[in-house]
Amino acid sequence: MEKAGNLFYQMVKDPGRTTRGSLIFIHGAGGTHRKWAHLMEHSINAYTHIAVDLMGHGASPGNPAAEVQAYAQSIHEFLSANSFPRPWILVGHSMGGSIALQTALTYPESVDGLVLIGSGARMPVNQTILEQLAQGTFDTGFLKVAYGRDFAPELLATELQGLSLVPQPQLYVDFTACNNYDVAAQLDQIQIPVLILVGDQDKMTPAKNSQYLQENIPGSSLQIVPAAGHHLMLERPAETIVAISDFLKDKFPGSA
Repeated sequence: MEKAGNLFYQMVKDPGRTTRGSLIFIHGAGGTHRKWAHLMEHSINAYTHIAVDLMGHGASPGNPAAEVQAYAQSIHEFLSANSFPRPWILVGHSMGGSIALQTALTYPESVDGLVLIGSGARMPVNQTILEQLAQGTFDTGFLKVAYGRDFAPELLATELQGLSLVPQPQLYVDFTACNNYDVAAQLDQIQIPVLILVGDQDKMTPAKNSQYLQENIPGSSLQIVPAAGHHLMLERPAETIVAISDFLKDKFPGSA
């Protein structure tokens, strides 16, 4: 783990090739950089991979934020505090996708492209879940609905065990940030290449959310991945890597 600004991160480079740019991976609610483990095994298209721990998560100091804008500011400051090679492609999952979107809207100088996985312009959360998290009585086992039907049972058990260890106040703050998020009226301001990925079995952020993004972000492309739930990078890492690789080759041919 390394540190830039106030965020810790894991970095992977392709030792045999000249770095072509940087993929900055942003995890979702209650997560850490470890959610990207499969995508951190090898460089995609000779890009440097940077998987961050958001503030108040993993090894990063501070507190979780109840507003996506605060996370976006921290990502902007993180990128400003280093010399990662450009272009900078923000790859966000779920809440991380909202953070990536918000960063592109508020700090366009810090974003050259976006990959949004299981995300949306709005991220409403069931009010009963928020109330239970506020009281510390939420059964994180319920979150098994976030995974596709074909996800290996032993991997699902590991994921749910990890979620049970996340402090409920942290989940409450993160889910509140998601619930408060709404940039539906601003999507036409995004003028950079955008790839949108979603599983066809995603119950947390259904495919219609991603379709709305594609319809309202000029020039964006959408791929709906079959037999997958909310966590594409865990459930279908090979397909996710191919989709990102093809996106880089198509939209950033000088760097891929």
